[in-house]
Amino acid sequence: MKKLSSLFASILIASSFLAACGGGNEQAEEQEQPATEEPNEEVEALELFTTIFPLEDFATKIGGEFVNVTNIVPVGADAHTFEPTAREMISVAEGDAFIYNGAGLEGFVDALIETLEGEEVAIVKASEGIDFIDYDHDHSQDHDHDHAHDDHGHEDDHDHDHAHDDHAHEEEDEHDHDHAHDDHAHEDDHDHDHAHDDHAHEEEDDHGHEHDDHAHEEDDHDHGHDDHAHDHDEDPHVWLDPILSITLAENIKNALVELMPEQEEVFNANFEEVKAELEAIDAEFQAMVEAAEKDTFLVSHAGYGYWEERYGVKQIGIAGISPTNEPSQRQLQDIIELANEYGLQYVLFEQNIPTKVAEVVKDEVGAEALYLHNLEALIEEDVENDEDYFSLMRRNIEVLETALQ
Repeated sequence: MKKLSSLFASILIASSFLAACGGGNEQAEEQEQPATEEPNEEVEALELFTTIFPLEDFATKIGGEFVNVTNIVPVGADAHTFEPTAREMISVAEGDAFIYNGAGLEGFVDALIETLEGEEVAIVKASEGIDFIDYDHDHSQDHDHDHAHDDHGHEDDHDHDHAHDDHAHEEEDEHDHDHAHDDHAHEDDHDHDHAHDDHAHEEEDDHGHEHDDHAHEEDDHDHGHDDHAHDHDEDPHVWLDPILSITLAENIKNALVELMPEQEEVFNANFEEVKAELEAIDAEFQAMVEAAEKDTFLVSHAGYGYWEERYGVKQIGIAGISPTNEPSQRQLQDIIELANEYGLQYVLFEQNIPTKVAEVVKDEVGAEALYLHNLEALIEEDVENDEDYFSLMRRNIEVLETALQ
């Protein structure tokens, strides 16, 4: 692309020069003028690749005319389960920057980053510097709804009331993971290898299957087996917090300045506009929650922990931190009982998450359906309506306001 652009500009200059030589002086001046301005006006845009819509939107807003942004997770897809094709990976390798969220959200990231090694592509973890909240993933397969068992009140407080003392333990868990970040999964694997005697004996006794055992252990971790899904020990949905999203946007801005320092002033100005809008959304969200009658909502998957953390609302997620963590029959009954106990009149569906199990809950509770937007990916209707992060978040505030009545 860069070579073609340069060649095209050279062809324009040459053709204009020849045309000028063929005419009089006045004609030469007329034709030389656009030829000398054309290359100066043409600035080659940076080719950026992102994984989720908020990163795409922030990069587009901050980069302006100096970036072309492609979100590799297609419209309507789910970043938790998406796998890029070989062609898509090649496209990223030919770009200027790859911007991803992290915290285990995009299961394909490690493989893609490995592919990008040796390529001149800036790899940007947009969530760098953010302290992720810890998801009590001890039983994400068990749906993380122990509060729905016999002792509803106390266990609900443990899982959902961030103002109670149990939150201190969550913060301690969070602190334990602060030094993990990208290497968290590997460190946990290492810890488990030495923390359990049976693992050590497996390595000592089953020499012939040592590599296979390790491979299966890694697969188990990836799929949340053995009561530990290390991909999601940290809740990755940071973009749903508009204040944390300022950090996402700033990390993107810093990457753009490094790639194109001559446009630093433009990138800084655009970032400040994004920051101001995010702060406005935070204020609007806070005002809505303060005026709400309820503080608990029922949603198709437990991806809204950052709203709990910042605004004090409580989610009851039908699926776990990942939409693939569906509830068991017992857990489903517990959720229904909780919804009735709290008098919840709405089930909040999401734009790109399967609704079958949530439909069952809605029917059993006799609730109405509302739609939240997790902002992870757009759907066709969003594209047609030219939605952006700000419009979708404001729509979420309105929907949640209704649900908390």
